[in-house]
Amino acid sequence: MQTLKYFFIVLKKNAISPLIFLGIFIGLTVVFSEFGGGPMDDFNVQSFNISVVNRDNHPVSQGLQDVLGELHTLVHVEDDTAAMQEALFFQDALYILIIDEGFGAAFYANPTDPTVTLANMQTPNAAILEQFVGGQIDSYLIALRAFLTADFELDRAITLAATQHEADIRILNPDLIVTGSPFYFQFLPFAFLNVVILSLGTVLIVYKREVLVRRMDISPTPSTSIKLRIMLGCVVCALALWAAFMVGGHMLGTEPLYSEVGLMRVANTLALLAFCVSLAFLIGQFVTKTVTLTGIVQVVGLGLCFASGVFVPQQFLGEGVLNIARFTPTYWHVRFNDSLNMLGTPDTSVFLQSIGIQLGFAVAIFAVALALGREKRAKA
Repeated sequence: MQTLKYFFIVLKKNAISPLIFLGIFIGLTVVFSEFGGGPMDDFNVQSFNISVVNRDNHPVSQGLQDVLGELHTLVHVEDDTAAMQEALFFQDALYILIIDEGFGAAFYANPTDPTVTLANMQTPNAAILEQFVGGQIDSYLIALRAFLTADFELDRAITLAATQHEADIRILNPDLIVTGSPFYFQFLPFAFLNVVILSLGTVLIVYKREVLVRRMDISPTPSTSIKLRIMLGCVVCALALWAAFMVGGHMLGTEPLYSEVGLMRVANTLALLAFCVSLAFLIGQFVTKTVTLTGIVQVVGLGLCFASGVFVPQQFLGEGVLNIARFTPTYWHVRFNDSLNMLGTPDTSVFLQSIGIQLGFAVAIFAVALALGREKRAKA
């Protein structure tokens, strides 16, 4: 038992780095759980400073200008190219819609294909704003086209197309509102990768020191027994850290961990824990300095988290990034959490796939770590 005793003594002396990452993780989860997880009570469309240069006196054109005036702040700009460019340069207006003379009459005569079209000017790098305002313009014109095609009177069609209808949104099942647990378990891979690998890696580095290796070689205790006890210490340490994280998940979570959803989350984290432990063993085979270990953990941890959807939701990642991320266990860990958050009920097939792939990565990486260890001992 002396090996286990000294294992935890070494762990205690090198606990600063893991505690730093643990503090970062707790801070992130508390902030997002408290301020980012509640239901949206109100929704307001973003408004901008735009301008409308209306060269047409037709009711259709005036109705479009009125709609944009309700959605945004209209800034007066002279109907002059230099004046419009100056307004855009100084960002007095971020978007300028130009309605040429005859547009309203052309639209009224042929709503599906008017002979006169709209033009616009916008500030550089305002492609998103152009799409946003352009979508609002298209929405008005599409609605107006539908009412005119249905033989509504022009004034009535303009009024109906310009009317803003508020959506009647009701939450049918308030229990499905995501608050604490999704945010906590969303960022858990970042904490696991840093805290577990740093905790185990710092101890493994100490046991690789030449003086200590020679002392263990002449010890009456068999070398295999010593290594098994070191592995046992790593497993005990990892499970202790996992238990601490689960206590936090239970305190910040919306559902108890002993529920069906909670137990699936727990199983998903255990599979991720197995991967982190195996990765710590692999890194520990060739790292000899704590500084090097910290750098590797930061690169690996942040890389896996950004690529797999921990920090940026997977639906916002590019297809190329997702194709690469599918070859990482953190991708499948996050994928199950996302499906659980979206559906509110566990999907057994996604759950089993997530657990199986993560455990497969853990076994494969641990086997590689053992092979590297045997090769290094053979060369020594």
